[in-house]
Amino acid sequence: MVYLDLLLVGFGRVGRRFTELLEEQSVRLRGEYDLSWRVVGIATRRHGTAYDARGLDLVKARRLAGAGASLASLTGAESGRTIAAEASGLALIRHATAESAARRMPQLVVVETTTLDVERGQPATDHVMAALRGGAHVVTANKGPVAFAYREIASAAGVARRRFLFEGTVMDGAPLFSLVRETLPGVRVLGFRGILNATTNYVLTAMEEGRSFERALSDMQEAGIAEADASLDIDGWDAAAKTAAIANVLMRGSVTPRGIERTGIRDISSKRVLDAVSRGRRVRLVASAEWVDDRLAGRVAPVELDEADPLARLAGLQNEVVLKTDLLGPIGILQLDGGLAQTAYALLADLVTIAKGLSRGETSAAPPLR
Repeated sequence: MVYLDLLLVGFGRVGRRFTELLEEQSVRLRGEYDLSWRVVGIATRRHGTAYDARGLDLVKARRLAGAGASLASLTGAESGRTIAAEASGLALIRHATAESAARRMPQLVVVETTTLDVERGQPATDHVMAALRGGAHVVTANKGPVAFAYREIASAAGVARRRFLFEGTVMDGAPLFSLVRETLPGVRVLGFRGILNATTNYVLTAMEEGRSFERALSDMQEAGIAEADASLDIDGWDAAAKTAAIANVLMRGSVTPRGIERTGIRDISSKRVLDAVSRGRRVRLVASAEWVDDRLAGRVAPVELDEADPLARLAGLQNEVVLKTDLLGPIGILQLDGGLAQTAYALLADLVTIAKGLSRGETSAAPPLR
């Protein structure tokens, strides 16, 4: 049996759905993957911090966070509070890794789901590096560390002989990175194009049906897919971060979201969208990257596509990436539905990958630099 202690840094909608999925799949995880887990710590920006090496009450944690209350009461007096309720995520990681090292077993996994910072990828990158240097494995749905510091982090993971996994950073739960890593040996990814942001794709296809930009965006906000401030989506920053992540991991790039040519959909009018439809075309926010004269060129921009183009056919929350490869030609990875549950699943899948490696006696797990 593989026993894992989990430390959650970030406990928003994705983090809470992840804990629900863990509980829903607990019997299956134990039966099929010999995986037993407990959540020993949670760090949040708004609700404080809780830590108990014996495990936390996740039902109560979700109730408190959902009500906007402090998580401090999760740590009972009988457990002995050893870290302040207002401690930062970085402080909790350092505390938990030290405690885990002292206990030796079980192994610690830091699950990082804080909000994307498109300026520097912080504090998520610091969280990941501190966890690896402290001897913990890391899974994340935050694009920042992969988009800003992938090579540095992968190197640190190799030195620490720990896993750094990030399937949930692009296309929610669709297996993009693991597909290439595990099933395409010897294949080089030369470039890609795709639709990577569900909110903008939903808005554009809703406009094709006659709904307004504002109404479609409001639908996404009400569904909890887009934030109240949806600028990261509609201004193309989310897609740019995902473009940088794919380029860095699969194409040996070293680019940040700031290095991606970027135009969002904020200024797209219904007239432009409907005019394209009348001509048998579709407007889509397309992300792409390729090597041009030894320079990795990434771009996110609204593009008119012929309606026969596979990307033009994507509607609503559908995403797709088409990889250009040297040996197999183009390979398409299509996700017909994406959202909160799928992102939470990606975290679960990465956790299972770690457990499977440990059960085989693997001590190192940094994915290879391609």
